[in-house]
Amino acid sequence: QGEQLRPRTVPVYPRCHNVGQFSHLEGKVELPQIIRMNPDLSLKIVRFKLKGERIIIRPFRKDDIDKRLKWKAYPDPLYAHYNLGEITEAQKKEWYLKRKKDPRMLYLAIDDLKEELLGFLNIYDLDWGNKKAKLGIYLGYESTDKGYGTEAIRTLLPYFFEKMKFKQLYLDVVALNQRAIKCYLKCGFEFVSTKFQKHDPRNKIDIFGDERFKDIRKYFKKEGDDIL
Repeated sequence: QGEQLRPRTVPVYPRCHNVGQFSHLEGKVELPQIIRMNPDLSLKIVRFKLKGERIIIRPFRKDDIDKRLKWKAYPDPLYAHYNLGEITEAQKKEWYLKRKKDPRMLYLAIDDLKEELLGFLNIYDLDWGNKKAKLGIYLGYESTDKGYGTEAIRTLLPYFFEKMKFKQLYLDVVALNQRAIKCYLKCGFEFVSTKFQKHDPRNKIDIFGDERFKDIRKYFKKEGDDIL
């Protein structure tokens, strides 16, 4: 289950319960200054660099896949789908092209100031007519709990609203991910709605049979053979 957040005239961003949606709306916010930006806003923005105090946001590159493969795996089985695992060169190419060629997606990398890869930002479902989109963020396991996600989002927002001229930004987050929810609320997202969606099949865990997960069962429900 999750919630949805979105931004508004004073930025309002999405958050989640079960699967919740949050949103952020266009407006004035105190955010890290954009140091350097060379955008091409035709349809796909491919040349730019956004710099925060400790992070740099840049276009996604093919060599980022190999960097991600070297990351330490998430040990929690609930987040096992974040672990890329072993993939072939053909799969790497497919994974890269899917993110670079989709006209409704802007996939970005997050580096530290030493150009070490920390994670990724994904602006997807880009609706240029209605000026709205969704946001996804993923950090490597060793980059979590250090404030990088909050800084990356706050660095991105002025670009999204002021340069891309978009009006609304949504994101979905699973309700049990309180760390992420706290980050999104801190960035100005507000709660929009709650919904259930099918549990990621890559997470091969028995939510209702394994006693390790008894405390989080409230975030899930069963419909036939499906776990939502």
